[in-house]
Amino acid sequence: MPTKARKLRPGGETPRRTTVHGKLDDGGTRQRLVDATAQIMHDEGYAAATSRRVAAKAGVKQALVYYYFPTMDDLFLAVLRSGAETALEQLRKALTEDDPLRALWRLNCDPRQTVMSTELMALANHRKAIGAELRNFAERVRDIETAAVTMSLRSYGVDLEAYPPVVIAMLVAQLARSVSNESAVGLTRGHEELRQFVEAQFAMLSR
Repeated sequence: MPTKARKLRPGGETPRRTTVHGKLDDGGTRQRLVDATAQIMHDEGYAAATSRRVAAKAGVKQALVYYYFPTMDDLFLAVLRSGAETALEQLRKALTEDDPLRALWRLNCDPRQTVMSTELMALANHRKAIGAELRNFAERVRDIETAAVTMSLRSYGVDLEAYPPVVIAMLVAQLARSVSNESAVGLTRGHEELRQFVEAQFAMLSR
């Protein structure tokens, strides 16, 4: 018997499988939309990531944006979650190195991470759902960072009451992000001195 024709989705594309969100996935369109949105946010800011711009960058019809993501908030959440899982994996891997403190500094100095974090923070100020998801992600990051710093300080014989690991983790991460944010707008005064100071502190701890 002839095989029954498969029903076409909006845009004339044939569905292949169902995603966890209940939408039929044609084998990559959903992820292309997420990737396109992330790229636009990184290059031009979240305000530039309209459904029209995202569809054009992903090479699909605009209707497909709302097929996979009923609202733009849903799309932004997908971008956040996709990036969060990648970032957490990189963080866990880096903080298992011999020197977690230096790894924490290096990761947070990465301008690629800082740009997207800044855009998501700005977006969270206007969208509660994004803010809640971002807070959840930030808490997971802080837990991982604090655990790694705790082990590092213990191995150096540091008094954890005098130098609380969560405080040290925050200081290292926030200083590094500040350097990265300032570098993004061309402000570099004091950065080299700060790097030398931080490196000297790391060296003292590891003696």
